[in-house]
Amino acid sequence: MDEIVFNDIYDKYVNPVWRTALYYSGNQTDAEEITQLTFIQLLISYETIQNKDAIEAWLLTTARRLVYSRKRKAKLETPMCDVELAGRLEKETPGSDELIFMQEHRRKDIEFTNTMLEELYRHNSKWYEAVVRAYALEIPQKQIAEEMGIRLEAFQSMLFRAKKWIKTKYEADYREMK
Repeated sequence: MDEIVFNDIYDKYVNPVWRTALYYSGNQTDAEEITQLTFIQLLISYETIQNKDAIEAWLLTTARRLVYSRKRKAKLETPMCDVELAGRLEKETPGSDELIFMQEHRRKDIEFTNTMLEELYRHNSKWYEAVVRAYALEIPQKQIAEEMGIRLEAFQSMLFRAKKWIKTKYEADYREMK
């Protein structure tokens, strides 16, 4: 293919090829690259094209196929940040044995807490109410004291005594669990 023929074809079809590439890719930068690649393909394949009158159709089809090929390859590529994240997750994700151990530990922890609270309720229901509302429900101590009809200092003293009782009764069991 001589230079004059190529320049004539390029000048005549560069805009339709670019518009086709833009339509299928949706990206101007990609459309420009696809347009250039399409005309490079034309230079390489011009001698094998049998119907020279159908150059426009050949160019548009080639541009469309290049866009599809690029999109297909982009789907297969995995960005490095995703590879690094997957590696990190694989290291940080516990195995099945660890998961079973964690679930069992969690179950024992819940069981221990329930037993401890039941015992506290049996020992002193007011202490139970104070501990649950202050620590489990996270209601402000001042509000709980007002609702119970006692001074804040008396409520705090009640909490202190309840915590001390729990500590003396369950400290050994707690250390054994952890």
